[in-house]
Amino acid sequence: MLRDLHTRHDDIRHRAAFRGCTTELLAVQQELVDYLLTKKSQLTGHVDPVSGATRNYNSFV
Repeated sequence: MLRDLHTRHDDIRHRAAFRGCTTELLAVQQELVDYLLTKKSQLTGHVDPVSGATRNYNSFV
């Protein structure tokens, strides 16, 4: 699932841009990535040194 969220989906991005909600789409994508990484860290027992506030997987926008 994380790999899918890191993949660029041009059809979805095009629809979001057409409707004027690109910012919201990227915010939801970022929130999902942060949530999944946090859950993964909790399940594996690892402490995540990087806080969710400093992550940005949408920096190519």
